[in-house]
Amino acid sequence: MLDKAVENRILDFIASSREPIHSTEIANALGINRVTTTKYLSVLHSRGLIEFKNLGMAKVWMLVENPLLLAFEQNDVNNTTIQAMNSLADGICVLDKDLNIVWINSEMEKRHGKLAKVRGENCFRVFHRENSICQNCPAKKTFETGESAHLSIKKGGQNIELSTAPLKNKRGKTVAVIETVKVMPPRPTTVKKKA
Repeated sequence: MLDKAVENRILDFIASSREPIHSTEIANALGINRVTTTKYLSVLHSRGLIEFKNLGMAKVWMLVENPLLLAFEQNDVNNTTIQAMNSLADGICVLDKDLNIVWINSEMEKRHGKLAKVRGENCFRVFHRENSICQNCPAKKTFETGESAHLSIKKGGQNIELSTAPLKNKRGKTVAVIETVKVMPPRPTTVKKKA
């Protein structure tokens, strides 16, 4: 059984590192056997708390900001949250702190093109065909406050409801925003009959 205190020491050390860090550096800094460190890293990775990149023959480790964000970044179609979001009739997008598109669901792909085409682009350019951030942007507000936000806009004769929710890391910092885009049907106009 793994020692929770050792796990936390490793996670804290990786979190405090500004750059991805090699397992030998982790072992040496914490005074833990390299083989033991490798076992802990493997378990933490399997739980989605850390990830690695291959650097030549070595692995360098970094903290996963949010496991769900990682699933969106990898477009993990086996993830049950992604499957559920792809089945919705409303548009769903995930935005990073620069308001770049990380992920969109199937409904948004129908409206704006495939994920591969729009990933990394600014949401205001792709969704609203604007050159700058939208006035009263709910995603920007969510990044600033860490709270959900809501905005109703009219675009192309349609009423659109935008709702955002923060995706936070273990330290409570908002690392991404999930935005729901609901296109409301036009309200029927009633014509008064003359008497």
